[in-house]
Amino acid sequence: MLLRVGRVAAGVSALLLAAPSAIPLDSLGPQLGTDECPISPAGGWEAGDRPGELVPADGAVLVTMCEIALPTPHGQVPVSPGAPVPVRKLTTQVDAMVSALNALPTRDVLEADLRRREAAKGRVQEDDLHLGEVCTLVGYGTSLSFVVHYRDKRKPAVVLVNRNCGTARSAGRTRFGDPSDTFLSYYRAQLQAQPKPVVLTDCAAALPAASVDLTRRWGWPRDDIAANRGLGERALLPSPLSAAAACRYRLDGGLLRLQAQVNISDDLVSVRSLINTSTAVNTMTDSGGTERAANLTDCGLNRITQPTALDVAWVGDLTGAIAEVRIWRAPCQAVYAGSTGGKVPTAELLSRLDTWLSS
Repeated sequence: MLLRVGRVAAGVSALLLAAPSAIPLDSLGPQLGTDECPISPAGGWEAGDRPGELVPADGAVLVTMCEIALPTPHGQVPVSPGAPVPVRKLTTQVDAMVSALNALPTRDVLEADLRRREAAKGRVQEDDLHLGEVCTLVGYGTSLSFVVHYRDKRKPAVVLVNRNCGTARSAGRTRFGDPSDTFLSYYRAQLQAQPKPVVLTDCAAALPAASVDLTRRWGWPRDDIAANRGLGERALLPSPLSAAAACRYRLDGGLLRLQAQVNISDDLVSVRSLINTSTAVNTMTDSGGTERAANLTDCGLNRITQPTALDVAWVGDLTGAIAEVRIWRAPCQAVYAGSTGGKVPTAELLSRLDTWLSS
């Protein structure tokens, strides 16, 4: 669904564009809380499109990625199934992150690029592409912003990101794009430089079949890695592993009972590669030139089918996060991880699981 947002051409926006030097633009920014993040979701204070860098580039020492929970259409703030995501503070590669913010394109640059790409396909675009005005209505659970701090104690620069409209705005400047994936790649590298120990618990002796029921919200695998993965990161496990274990279950009555378990202490690089390969979407192009997924499955996505044979892999990475990967072996085969749909497991993954859990 799309939402058309009209342009603001009067009031504050008009003043900002007409006499930018007459108004202390940084005083119009959102109020920051004790965590140095905005205390309220992104608003309309930043409307306008002044020239210049999105944020000052000199003297930056810290960039914070902030998220504020948004209410549902019923007025309630959704409760995440896991622990709340902490405020992320980037203290390394700060200059690179500030450069990424300032490299976000202006409306004119993005529009010219879109027209160029469409023209190469033989398509001519209308006069006004309404960039930043025609917005999606995706139900993002949080309002996103970035706060840049400086060594000389000047007021931080706040960048408010509207993911539905594709805009990033700060002090009357509007740019286009979402720098979240760039930030998270730097943030993961920062965490990996000081690895956190991960201790994987022993496999549960038994699992109620309802606990792995994918038709229920609480029946999906644990995925703490998701907090710092980013929407554009295709790999389930973007960071190197520090620990791995596997459990094998068989259905007995209404319980999946543990048959075998193993801690995998060596060859963690191979473990990560196997899991990333089996959880990735493989595509193929049909005779009509349409690209489609080739390894998806709906195995396990109804309440009638229960796993009679199930393997579970637990992994921890260098950032200290843990994820669960479930591999259905019977009555059908599928891999489930995170909140994505089922994939057909690779023969190599199944073979390695048999080797680990049969020894």
